[in-house]
Amino acid sequence: MTRTPDRTAPESRGPSVSRRLRWGLLAALGFVIVPSVYAAAVLTSVGQRVEDAALGGVRESDLFGSDTALNVISVPVILLLVVVIAAVAFARRRLAVGLGAGVVVLASAATSTLVKRIAERPEIAQSTTPNSFPSGHATIALAALFAVLMVTPRRFRGVVTLLGTAYAVFVANQTVVYGWHRVSDIVGACAIALFWVGVVRAVGPRVDRGERGDRDGSRAPRRVVTTILLIGTAVTFLVGVVALVVGLAGGSHDHGAILVAGRMASSASVLAVVSVVWLADRQHHADRTDTAALPAQR
Repeated sequence: MTRTPDRTAPESRGPSVSRRLRWGLLAALGFVIVPSVYAAAVLTSVGQRVEDAALGGVRESDLFGSDTALNVISVPVILLLVVVIAAVAFARRRLAVGLGAGVVVLASAATSTLVKRIAERPEIAQSTTPNSFPSGHATIALAALFAVLMVTPRRFRGVVTLLGTAYAVFVANQTVVYGWHRVSDIVGACAIALFWVGVVRAVGPRVDRGERGDRDGSRAPRRVVTTILLIGTAVTFLVGVVALVVGLAGGSHDHGAILVAGRMASSASVLAVVSVVWLADRQHHADRTDTAALPAQR
């Protein structure tokens, strides 16, 4: 007796939310975060004063010895990245996925530039620092990570995620430490990257087809990555809260402590968004693959 596979079955057995809806919700979340953060941090005097307090902690001695991580992000490098993504997608015969990955990078970069031009910063808190919302560097660093993950075979995504996240966190920290950006700029950048990866993953083709190169049967490495991301998010958030309390204690602002709080908040934002995308991609466990649906012979 030959059993015919159920072609109408969902991509994953028994999911509570479909793939398109799952990614669509993340796109909606990113869409809401951008104007919300802009309204709270840029359009109010309280928001401006809180963020500008961190800029007062920027000192020459605090700067990292090299700005290489920031200089890497440029138009030629972005175009080169798109070419590499296309080449990997072509080699894996996933041209549609590669096209979607390219859209994530280019659309995120274009959106960040557009928002920065139209989202003006009113001078309502005696600030002399010009508008910087959102951070283009952080946007591209995250969008590049999400795009590369789309064309990376599933079994390698854990390593790529950790390396890419470390770089994105470093970029976010450098922009804050250099005084180039405020925390809201990083949060806005994270939201823009989240929006576009959500849109592309919701309306585009499936990234994984259940083939050998797309899956990893071992759950342990994925769980390790999940644990690292979640613990990293929680730790940076808590350290940021403690630093903020110290910075505001006693009635006088400790700008150095507030700067640390800003750096930790920026890092937590990056880690949180990467964690959400990682979990939405169902990378924390090993899905059943298409081989489970192959006809069985009796």
